[in-house]
Amino acid sequence: MIRSLVLFTHVVGVLALFVGLGLEWIGLDGIQLSTTRAEALPWLRLIAIVPRLFGMALAAIVVSGFYLGARVGVLGNDWMRASYGALLLMAIVSGPLSRSPMRALKRMADVPADGTVALRAAAANPSLRLSLRIRVAFGLAIVFLMIAKPGAGESLLVLVLASIATIATSLTRRPTQSTAVQGYR
Repeated sequence: MIRSLVLFTHVVGVLALFVGLGLEWIGLDGIQLSTTRAEALPWLRLIAIVPRLFGMALAAIVVSGFYLGARVGVLGNDWMRASYGALLLMAIVSGPLSRSPMRALKRMADVPADGTVALRAAAANPSLRLSLRIRVAFGLAIVFLMIAKPGAGESLLVLVLASIATIATSLTRRPTQSTAVQGYR
């Protein structure tokens, strides 16, 4: 019974992590598509809850993951080591890489004037999008590693493919709202 509860906690933590990534992505898109400050503020409030969600999700994932790994005896396996590295990378890009641009975005919301252009520009910061792409790609890679449990070479290949996916999606450029609207005129 305890193992089932811990496994449930682990799965819920992973789901919460991806829900948080989705909320952040939707929130950034919502801000960029906003035409007024009033339209952008609900999206910014949505983004503001994401760090707490990430914290709870990460705690659930790590604590339950170590318990399950220790119980089954896989903490030192190659796929687990690759997962630790991917989790560390996700933490680095979530914190130091995106913290400053996210703070700048939140400061723009405190500007009393409309400031929609500045708010939209802060939400369009390439570091925020890159951080999100890295976390999504490596989060999915970790899920794959947990399911497939490959050896060292295959685990490294999965992480390399996650890196390539991140680079490939970063090279594609979405049209801005003004460009998309002009295309329909």
